Amino acid sequence: MLRATGVTLTLSVTDLEEALAGFAAGAVHDLRVELESGAVVVRLRVPVDAVRMAVPIDLRFSVLAAAGSLVKLGVTWTNMGLLPAFVKEKALQKAFEALPGEYRDGIYRLDLGEALEHVPVSFRLKGVHVDRDGIVVDLADVMLFPIDTSGLGAVQPGALVPVPSSEEQTIPEHQGFYQKLREQVRRYAAARAPQWAQPLIPWLLAVPDFFVMLVRLTRDPRVPASAKIIAGATVAYFVSPIDLIPDPIPLIGEIDDLGLALLAVEQIAKIVPHHVVQEAWPGEGDVLELVREGTNLITRVLPNRVLKALKKVLEQPA
Repeated sequence: MLRATGVTLTLSVTDLEEALAGFAAGAVHDLRVELESGAVVVRLRVPVDAVRMAVPIDLRFSVLAAAGSLVKLGVTWTNMGLLPAFVKEKALQKAFEALPGEYRDGIYRLDLGEALEHVPVSFRLKGVHVDRDGIVVDLADVMLFPIDTSGLGAVQPGALVPVPSSEEQTIPEHQGFYQKLREQVRRYAAARAPQWAQPLIPWLLAVPDFFVMLVRLTRDPRVPASAKIIAGATVAYFVSPIDLIPDPIPLIGEIDDLGLALLAVEQIAKIVPHHVVQEAWPGEGDVLELVREGTNLITRVLPNRVLKALKKVLEQPA
């Protein structure tokens, strides 16, 4: 994971043209970008079916504000004075449909968090300014997580049952945390989780069930003390406010909980009989088979530094 208190990015004309062309995906033609002091000029041609022609548009963007992940730009156009009003409107609608963000009444709002939904990164905008050499973007509190989601679609967590267990009532002292954890994952999953995180959501929804399982194991008289120490250390980490992976990155903050739970169950299974481990699982299917699938997942997703830190939690329980 890369963390930085401040990062400055400079985007050239080529960078902007390539990015806009990628978003437009052929919906516009002859796209060109020019930089002025304080403004970006985008020239393009937009096919308008109503007039059966590609209408040329010159748009001038100036920065009005930048905060959080949102950039607000003022928009004017300079080459459409002789066109009928309905043609202008059609052309502008078509142009902004092809671009990320939202345009209304001369204001264009671009959420960089949404534009970068395929990139596991968290940041805060400090400012954006334009000169003739490029667009300079000042970022603060930057966190980039080097997650590798390639091939995740091939992993099918078939045993996952993301439904609250009735046995949850047997651990009332942990019920509040269980409910909070499940609701947190559900909220992230429902609130338009970034595209790169989608394959992880079914696994993250199982984190509360692993929590229940580990609490049961700490209470089971058939479980030896050495295994209870592992389970107890993992439960303590779950309820701790300190995470190895920061929560500001949506969904990623729960991956360390998932990883630690899987590693803990894997170790416990070497000490405790299979049927005892299985009885503690609130889901369906063979939990050890699920753990094998999940461990394979996290070893490909998490960087080695984080995996080593998680294993250290289990080696030196508090």
